[in-house]
Amino acid sequence: MKIIFEKSSLIAAVTPAMNATSNNNTITAVEGLLFETEGIGSCRITAYDTEKGIRTSVNAQVIKEGSYIINAQKFYQIIRNMPTDEITVTVNERMNVKIESGRSYFELHALPGEDFPALPDLTGGVGFKITQGQLKKFIGQTLFAIAQRDQRPIFTGMYFKIKGNELTVVTCDNYRLAKCSRKCDIEADTDNSGLDMSFIVPGKTVSELYRMIDGDEPISITLSNRHVIFRWGEIVFFSRLIDGEFLDYERAIPKSPNVFVKISREELEGALERASLIVDDKATGVWRGYIKCSFEGDRLIITSDSVSGSIYDEVPIEKKGADMEIGFNCRYLLDAVKAADTEKLLISLTTPPPFVGISITDGDADEAESSDFFFFVLPNNRMKQ
Repeated sequence: MKIIFEKSSLIAAVTPAMNATSNNNTITAVEGLLFETEGIGSCRITAYDTEKGIRTSVNAQVIKEGSYIINAQKFYQIIRNMPTDEITVTVNERMNVKIESGRSYFELHALPGEDFPALPDLTGGVGFKITQGQLKKFIGQTLFAIAQRDQRPIFTGMYFKIKGNELTVVTCDNYRLAKCSRKCDIEADTDNSGLDMSFIVPGKTVSELYRMIDGDEPISITLSNRHVIFRWGEIVFFSRLIDGEFLDYERAIPKSPNVFVKISREELEGALERASLIVDDKATGVWRGYIKCSFEGDRLIITSDSVSGSIYDEVPIEKKGADMEIGFNCRYLLDAVKAADTEKLLISLTTPPPFVGISITDGDADEAESSDFFFFVLPNNRMKQ
């Protein structure tokens, strides 16, 4: 195999593919990129860690056809540091790879293309299209509440529900819940009125997707053979789905809050950032990583003590309802505030136990139910006062 690439085009194709390679797998082939020539003017590049994969094509001058696997990390580092705009990749019969650019060259070893793990069927299925920017906003407002580790796999993923032209995305890690729901410009494969589907995508997959997409260009989302397939431009990104029924999140959300607080998102975020300088979970322990929030009159007082010091801060608020004092994990609350994209937040507090909690929605909305995002954070009632 011998292919001549333009450096910038090759890097642009390989960069997203790196998100689907694995260095912690017993299958050596998944540590590499599969290069397959497509006629005389294109090369297809595939990465697949057996859970998620990326396939893309790049224009190139194909001198000799072939199909080989080349170590992804080494190849990526090499091409980024090549001195000229033209890169030639050659693989001989002994599986020796030569990567040339200008007067520089590297030699690596390849594996035959047939050693690459079999890919899932990427044809057929049902789905819809949405703009990349819209999807990115949904993911960005809910990604923080995905569980990193949980015995129940459903909490390590992001739940998608599409009904007509309304998209709802929900995540929950047992301590906090994030929900984003709004009507979108959804173009279904069939009539929108009949579009009704739901699925759970692994957290690692949506994290990688979030980094790759942006802008107003469309992205196609298709369900096929227990996989989800995202297509945009020259990229096909696919992943296994998580099996199981997601949490009944509507029942999990406390009803009838009795204290309402309007607050500046920027001021609250600043106060929580300052508190996080003192409240360090690693240094102070799991229960000492919390802050006390006192909603008193027209101010929110944030306090905490730790082995490294103490914090006192005030933020002006507009409150309806009785004064209240409650403890929260500082990081959990800060993540929710950062995910909001509005100038004002409406904080709804629900008491008494067992439904104590804090709900965060758009402070500019007429009421909490009209907000297109909703965050719920459980308190810590064992915080040392």
